[in-house]
Amino acid sequence: MDKAFWHQRWQEERIGFHRDEVHPALPAYWSYPPHGDSGVVFVPLCGKSNDMVWLAQQGWQVIGVELSAKAIEAFFEAQHLTPVRTEVADHLSCYEAGAYRIYCGDIFHLHRKQLAQVCAVYDRAALVALPEAMRQRYAFHLAQMLSPGVRMLLVSLEHDNPSGPPFSVELEELTWLFGANFEVKILAHLPEDERQVVDVVYQLVRKGKQNLKEVMRKIKSE
Repeated sequence: MDKAFWHQRWQEERIGFHRDEVHPALPAYWSYPPHGDSGVVFVPLCGKSNDMVWLAQQGWQVIGVELSAKAIEAFFEAQHLTPVRTEVADHLSCYEAGAYRIYCGDIFHLHRKQLAQVCAVYDRAALVALPEAMRQRYAFHLAQMLSPGVRMLLVSLEHDNPSGPPFSVELEELTWLFGANFEVKILAHLPEDERQVVDVVYQLVRKGKQNLKEVMRKIKSE
């Protein structure tokens, strides 16, 4: 990830990837109810996405990570919230207010302890923002940080343009990236847009055995 590139995009407000409206895949395919205090969703490379607002309205506590402090500050300003900012580690700070905790820094600087309570992930524009070599690192990093049973709604893109971002990531590559550590299922192909880009919606579930406490919590919530 070229950090300078993304900082420049935000400074110049060249953010065509940002959507003012909630992505249609979210209300259509997000079927994960929050589980009390454990209802924490992780939104990687979150920008100032209004999808986070929708998730909070459903009862979720939202953890995001974003390179640009400008994007984070714009998000909280739009929500009329004044976040508390703390330094977490070298090159990583945290903005927190209301239902939101957003880390400012490189996603690869996040550790498992910061996502210990996460039980769901929403990736709308993270994977497709990364070049090919970094997509492999991203998939492995998520697998390291997430507990067995964590579910992820991932929206990928398919298009014929070899350049990016956003990059085209099709089923074969996505299965190669995630298949060893996640169950992968296609939920939908959304209609092609005016740019001849197709959004493909996937559900991923982290493989592995869950501990007894986690299993009982989920049974009680159903």
